Amino acid sequence: MSTKAEPFFRRYQYPDWLETHSRTVGAIAEALLAGRRPRAPRVDGEAVVLAAYLHDVGRSPLLAGDARDHNILSGLVLAAEGLDACVELARRHAIYTVLDPDLVPRTAEEKLVYVADRRGGQVVEPLEERARDTAQRNPRYATEIERAIPLAKAIEREVFSDVSFPPEDLEEKVR
Repeated sequence: MSTKAEPFFRRYQYPDWLETHSRTVGAIAEALLAGRRPRAPRVDGEAVVLAAYLHDVGRSPLLAGDARDHNILSGLVLAAEGLDACVELARRHAIYTVLDPDLVPRTAEEKLVYVADRRGGQVVEPLEERARDTAQRNPRYATEIERAIPLAKAIEREVFSDVSFPPEDLEEKVR
């Protein structure tokens, strides 16, 4: 667990569900990093882990009423907090960002956080299950989420090509 994330949970008044989700996504990112093959491209693991824990800071109740998407708000908060290495990782984490040429995850770090969030709800879940749950909770994005699933799966395959265990073993690696 990134101890750097803890103060944010308090300062931004994370509700229990958001803290649980953030801890799950952070733990997934840690497992993916720990399982990376020796020949995988180097990544900024500290930024990946911290961004995974803080990717949803834009969902803070302190920001309620701001009409911008939570991933954009998360990037703005992290920039204001001086966490520049985490900004793009947070901005590009939402499932539908793969449909936007300006927000699609590009770097290995961005893809790691994206996949960690695709697999982490309140617990570790299969990508499709998590996506469809997200669509049910956010019906205004349901069409985009459905369109994003094949692209998200392609990014997941890419991330796991650098990991020494298969996607179906992720849950046991996070425990």
